[in-house]
Amino acid sequence: MIESLPQYQPKFNKLICVDSDGCAIDSMTIKHERAFGPALVEEWQLEDNADAILQRWNAFNLYEITRGINRFRGLEKMLSELVADNITIEGYEDIKQWVATTESFSNPSLEAAIANAPTQTGLKKALSWSLNVNTRIKKLPSTGPFNHVLNSLKNAATFADIAIVSSANLSAVQHEWETYHLTPYLNGMFAQEAGTKEQCLDVLKQYYKREDIIMLGDAKGDMDAAQSHDLYFYPILAGHEDQSWLDFNNKYLNIFKEGQFNEAIQSSLIDVFYNNFKGAK
Repeated sequence: MIESLPQYQPKFNKLICVDSDGCAIDSMTIKHERAFGPALVEEWQLEDNADAILQRWNAFNLYEITRGINRFRGLEKMLSELVADNITIEGYEDIKQWVATTESFSNPSLEAAIANAPTQTGLKKALSWSLNVNTRIKKLPSTGPFNHVLNSLKNAATFADIAIVSSANLSAVQHEWETYHLTPYLNGMFAQEAGTKEQCLDVLKQYYKREDIIMLGDAKGDMDAAQSHDLYFYPILAGHEDQSWLDFNNKYLNIFKEGQFNEAIQSSLIDVFYNNFKGAK
């Protein structure tokens, strides 16, 4: 399996790109409920408001159109809401400024910013929170893929190349896909080390016709990445992931195979995608 974009070689004339966390692998909800939110409460000692904070964190990270937001953008959003509610957040202005100006939302970028501005307490707290999140995630139980993912991959691999296009780190994605024996159906695995989703799709699209590529994802960022290259997008609906994969396997996969996936179908699916967030808990 290819993990370097410059080494990519197509086998078929169709390509199915799949996001991993929260799309194929049922790991997104548990990470937010048991790692991201609790680590935030702990870092800023917000135990008195923990229930409301955790509920709000899970809402916009999992069940609203902001699902899939970068962790640091999500942190700044949550802290901004708390400040607006007159809750004191140590280092908030430091974090707000960094999120607004950084070119890379990552721990290494944050570490570099701390080296340049060691007196900015907020940056240190943001890094401490992020590292705590990573530690908590490593201790979480493995949850595996959603139902019907395996069958969909098996069926798709008979006529199309399948490539993971994920913003997670490669080692985590590789571990999850290998653990559940999903990697044999892949032609490529491209995670954050390979570049952004937009950058990965920009390289992959050169090997196929536009209408022969589709991106599967659960968040607006996945849709935006596909649309930035005028590619098709199939939504895995938050809270209805199993049904989304079943529908893909039973209906839309064949439509894509036969070259009948079109703008009318795309428009209808995107409407469902947005409406699902409006009605989600």
